[in-house]
Amino acid sequence: MDANTLAASFPATIALPPEIRALCDWTAANGYPISGYFELREHDDETLRCWFGSEAAIGDLAQFGAGADGSLYCIWRSPDDSQSIVHLGSEGDAIFVLASNPLEFLRLLAIGYDEIGFADLKSPPTQEDREENVNANFQRWVSDTYSVSIPDTGADIVQPDSQKHADLQAWIDERCG
Repeated sequence: MDANTLAASFPATIALPPEIRALCDWTAANGYPISGYFELREHDDETLRCWFGSEAAIGDLAQFGAGADGSLYCIWRSPDDSQSIVHLGSEGDAIFVLASNPLEFLRLLAIGYDEIGFADLKSPPTQEDREENVNANFQRWVSDTYSVSIPDTGADIVQPDSQKHADLQAWIDERCG
């Protein structure tokens, strides 16, 4: 996915973060898989209309990725104008804040879960998942580029935003048609 194409698809209210732009560039140079079944995908207002059953969320969510089942990875501009990375399950399930910012999301991706939105983030990926889904080059890139460590589990990234989970669910409930 070309970073400029992805940025151009975003709503005017949300800019493409530099970390997601860098992820696009890394993927263009290195290919897939990044981590598990996650793939970059252009934002499309029609996808949000279908998911919500209305236009109520347009402008406050910018899709930048998807899972194999059609789950959406989005930047959510919350009512307080903060931005988080969220997961919206394809069937209206598995709705939660994945990370408080794009760098934390890259760290979460680098762990190597096959489906972040449905994985037990309190446990490390299974041996089979590690063999199939961990991209050592991607892990090194995240670590070296941003001078961060890759945690063993996703809990340390996802759990601190527990209040945001409730806020996201309430925000979605208000907008579903």
